[in-house]
Amino acid sequence: MPLYSMTSRCWFPVTAWAVLGLLTALPGCGGDDPDPGTKSSGDPITTDPVSSQSSPGVTQETPPAPWVELLASVVDHLDHARLDEAEKQVAAAEALLSKAGDGDGKVAGLKELESLKSQVSSAREAEVKRLAQEKTEQRARRLTEAKELQESGKLDEATAALDGVLSMGPTSEQRETVRELKASIEAHRSARRRLGSWMKMLASTQRSEVRAAQNQLRRDPDTAIPLLLEAVRSSDKPRLVKNTLEMLRRLRRPELAVPAMVGVLSRVEQEASWPDAVRELSQVRESGAGPLLLPLLGTAKSSAQKAAVLTSLAAVPDPPTETLLVLLATLHQDGPELESALRAAFTAMSRHGQDDLVALRGLPSEVDETTVELLAKLPGRLSEVALRKDKEQAGAARAAKKLAVLIGTIEPAPLEGIKVASSVGVYAKSSHSAVLDGKWDAEDPMTGWQHPLDKPGTIILDLGSEKTVTAVRVWNYNGGGQRDRGWKDVDVFVANSRTDLTPEISGTIPRAPGASDQPDFSIVLPVDQVTGRYVILKAKSLWAPSSFAGLAEIQVIGY
Repeated sequence: MPLYSMTSRCWFPVTAWAVLGLLTALPGCGGDDPDPGTKSSGDPITTDPVSSQSSPGVTQETPPAPWVELLASVVDHLDHARLDEAEKQVAAAEALLSKAGDGDGKVAGLKELESLKSQVSSAREAEVKRLAQEKTEQRARRLTEAKELQESGKLDEATAALDGVLSMGPTSEQRETVRELKASIEAHRSARRRLGSWMKMLASTQRSEVRAAQNQLRRDPDTAIPLLLEAVRSSDKPRLVKNTLEMLRRLRRPELAVPAMVGVLSRVEQEASWPDAVRELSQVRESGAGPLLLPLLGTAKSSAQKAAVLTSLAAVPDPPTETLLVLLATLHQDGPELESALRAAFTAMSRHGQDDLVALRGLPSEVDETTVELLAKLPGRLSEVALRKDKEQAGAARAAKKLAVLIGTIEPAPLEGIKVASSVGVYAKSSHSAVLDGKWDAEDPMTGWQHPLDKPGTIILDLGSEKTVTAVRVWNYNGGGQRDRGWKDVDVFVANSRTDLTPEISGTIPRAPGASDQPDFSIVLPVDQVTGRYVILKAKSLWAPSSFAGLAEIQVIGY
């Protein structure tokens, strides 16, 4: 029969008291037990320190395995590219794990270790490749440096650079390059010894000595060229540079001469030699300078350097198609380089047929809106500059007018004040001045010029001062029904000299009708806006050579 406790909240069978005696504490059973930290009466609990540390059911925090911290440090070293430290920590962690007992912690540690070992190995391989690449690039840079030092005449420095390449484990190909460069350097030294006296004479102030030196150097151009390329870089001997540039041009090796000339313009320390480089570049007829000159505009350190580059760009035969676009901003600004920029733009635009700014003919296909706007404003800008009367602006005004004529903003007109300077000859009743009397449609011989046939027909017109010629208009001889007495093929020259000229244009003059009051029978021979004081016409052939030949009228068009 069960026994009930009258003071207890729980009931127990009698047999349960035996178990109760074995328990040291029983919080209660069933229902809501009181908080173990407080008594049911609400009084504060005093906890026994010893019993609380060893109470059953309390989980103690297990300290981390000794390799965990090592593996974590491996990750940190990898993140900061400290591969040597990472490898040391991997080895230490591996040693610890090899001595540890079996368990889940060891398994996880081994797995993480293998992953980190793989990462460290990959990082090391990448590092080895990177260092090898850097070494390869360093060897290549030293080889390039050696070549540049050799070209500039610094042979000892070039040799030292090559020795440096050999000390860095070069490839077989690089070893061969080193061998070839050293052989070239030795040949250069030999050439210095053999041609050194002539190179010194090249810097002479006596023209006869310079010519003698050039003649000697021309006999062995392959040996002389490295010495010339070295000399042209001199910053303290402008006379030597001047004569060397001339020598390079005379060798007719534009692939070597042109970069050397442009190189002078690129070096600030050679400012004294810029005019000589500009002059020699203007005399090179082969292509190659234009693409080298245009980028220099972006790196020019002064207006003087920029103007020198632009002056050269105006004289070369191959200005790039994008020249106008590069120069647009300069064309719209006043400054010391405006005139040279206008002349360079004219050269490029005339070469590439860029005379229609509306249709953008001849320009690169991709032109942004800002550029289109500047192109649209260019005709007005040219007209404004062309009208300037200040002496300081005279050059820019002429260049602007020349460009304005090209794009059709300004129309050229027949020049006035022209006189006949000379001719091959005249007949008494037919003066050579008749070609300027304004009468071309009459049969009267007095209105035309007749000349004998003992010398080639030639007439020289004096414009009075330097003018820009855009065309020459010619009416053939028309007097007395003698339409076959006129010129046929003709050369036209424009220059400030009367000799040693190259024709600006050649053409064929049609026969005259041989009757009065006929429709205009002239021919217009266009000239590419050439500046000069004299216009010269020379007959190359006649329609029907007889006792004389001649012309009815000549008109020079320009401004």
